[in-house]
Amino acid sequence: MAGTAQLQDVLTEARLSDALRGCRDVKELKALEQRLASTTDAPPLFTWICDLLVARRISRGLAARLLLELHDGGSP
Repeated sequence: MAGTAQLQDVLTEARLSDALRGCRDVKELKALEQRLASTTDAPPLFTWICDLLVARRISRGLAARLLLELHDGGSP
């Protein structure tokens, strides 16, 4: 059964990676953050992005852009 849980984690991680790559602006990123927050057992989006970065599942450039947008809220 542990293999099934690991597979689900990978699928969830892949879906989140795709969703993050698809975020074109801060509004879409904030909507994704709110959707994740509504799931009781999901970690914060910031944590997801950091974990994906450490695991090398998203690029440093994408992670930097997303984390900056989360932190600043898109203000220049």
